[in-house]
Order: sequence, then C-alpha cells, then structure tokens
Amino acid sequence: MNFASYHPALNLLFFVAVIAFTACWTRPGLVAVSLLCAIAYAARLRGPRAVVFGGVLIVAALAFAALFALNVHFGVTNLARTPIGNSITVESLTCGVIVGLKVAAILVWLWCALCIFTADKVVFLLGRVCPKAALLLAVMLRAVPMVRDRAEKIAVAQSGIGKGPGQGSILRRIVNALRRGSILVSWSIERFVEMSDSMRSRGGILRGRTAYSLYRFDNRDRLLAVMLVALVTVCAAATVLGQTRMLFSPVIVLPRVSSVGVAVYVAFFVLCLLPLALQTVGEASYARRAATVPKKGHLFVSPRENQGPLKREIQEKGRTA
Repeated sequence: MNFASYHPALNLLFFVAVIAFTACWTRPGLVAVSLLCAIAYAARLRGPRAVVFGGVLIVAALAFAALFALNVHFGVTNLARTPIGNSITVESLTCGVIVGLKVAAILVWLWCALCIFTADKVVFLLGRVCPKAALLLAVMLRAVPMVRDRAEKIAVAQSGIGKGPGQGSILRRIVNALRRGSILVSWSIERFVEMSDSMRSRGGILRGRTAYSLYRFDNRDRLLAVMLVALVTVCAAATVLGQTRMLFSPVIVLPRVSSVGVAVYVAFFVLCLLPLALQTVGEASYARRAATVPKKGHLFVSPRENQGPLKREIQEKGRTA
C-alpha cells in the first residue's frame, strides 16, 4: 500500500504538482510546509541521511539568502550597509530566504522522485506516448550497467599483463587508458549492432507497435486519483485567487487571511503528507500481517494446527465425552 506501489501516472501527477506549486508560490508558510514534508518523506525512504541532506540544503539556502541580500538591493527597511555603501534590506533578505528554501524543497522532492520512479515506470510512462522512444530508453538503461561491467572486466584482464590502471609510468598509464577505452568502444559498438538487429527482427520498428506493461488502474488507484485531483484543484484555485503570493518590493505584503487561504494551507499540507501517510500505513499493515503468520519450521500448516486454542480444546472435550 506504499506510494510507490500505485500507478506510475499518479506518482508523476503528485511530484509534478508538488514541485510546480513549490516553484510558483512565495508564501513562507507554504514553502516551509513543502520543505518539511519533503524532508520527512525522504527520511522515510532513505533513512537518516535524508535529514542530513535536508539540513545541508537549509544551511546552503541561508547562505544564498545572505549573498542575495548583499548583491540585490530593493525595499525600504534597511538593516545595515555594506562597506561600499549599499543597503541590506529586510525585503531582499526575505526574498533570498524564500528562494533558497524553494530550491531546497524542490531538490528534496526530486530526490524522493528518484527513489520512487524506477526504470520500468519511466519506460511505461514514455511508452504510452512514444513506444519507439520507450524502446530506445530501455536499451540505453540496459546498456549502462553492461558497459560498466565490461569496463571492469577489461581493466582486470589488462592488469594481468601489466597494463591495468595504476601500472607503469605516467606516459604508459595514458597509453594503457587509451587502449582500454578503444577496447570498450569497439565492444560497445558491436554489442549495440547486435541489439539493433535483435530489436529489428522482433518488430521493434514496425508501425503500430505498443508498449507492454504490468501496471493496471484499479479501484485503489481511482480513489487516490480522486484525492489528488481534489487537492490539486484547491491549490490551483488558491493560486489563481492570489492567496499563495507575497510581495517583496517596495515593502513585504502578505494577502489577507481568508477561507481560501486556510483551505490552501490544509489542502497543500494533506497533499504533501499523502505519500508519507501511505508509506507508513503500508509498512504497518505489512508488519501486522507478517506477525499473524504462524511461525512453523515448515511451509505447510495443517488445518488443525491453524485453529485457535479454544476451538481445539472444545473439540478435544467433545471426543473424550
């Protein structure tokens, strides 16, 4: 039930919506919600290193804000002056903080997307639009690990005859590196020609070719699609009504608090927490099911062994009576 198990189109819709809203909005509360939810989801997916990554991005965002305030000058609320006489204003510093945090949130969301979108999902989404491009992408994704493994084998083989990496003088190392590169390029060209012939013999370039996939849009995906569309609609309506913007020049101006403003906060918070909630519920459900499985030394459990203790006791008493 985790978010990655849903239809790839819904995964794409979520990340496109969240990243687009984060990039377009300038209201501090909404940007903070996006960043914090992104770090929380990344920590659920990738562990504690995601928190470290988020902390580093926040520090970098603050450093960018300081640099932005030192070089971009607008606003009327002066904080200090640089040695050359330029003013450092609250408006420019606030704008730098918002821009830095927006970029940090987008990077964390993209990091989460890299964990969710596997190669088969990318090929599936692209195959619906252009099957030939999906076939080319699948060949390229398959070729990358093959070329890497072949490069390692070539290096090991050349090391056996004294021409591997780190062997010989500097000039000899350069010559050996060029030799290994030539071997790798020759093998790669030959391999790609074989793959091209194989795809052509299987009808890969025929007109009307469709893309095969194992994904199907079931009722669970329909429910999530309705939720995503509703939340995205609320956020888009608030954007059109101007409830997600903040002006920085000449003074900081926030929109008045209204029902639409409160609704966009709630909708965006639910939207950002949706994958984390699905991930948590899915892992808890899996752990609960795993705990109910009888722990036996063999795979088969007889019906009598699978009965409850009370029912077995009643049956034993009935037999003795």
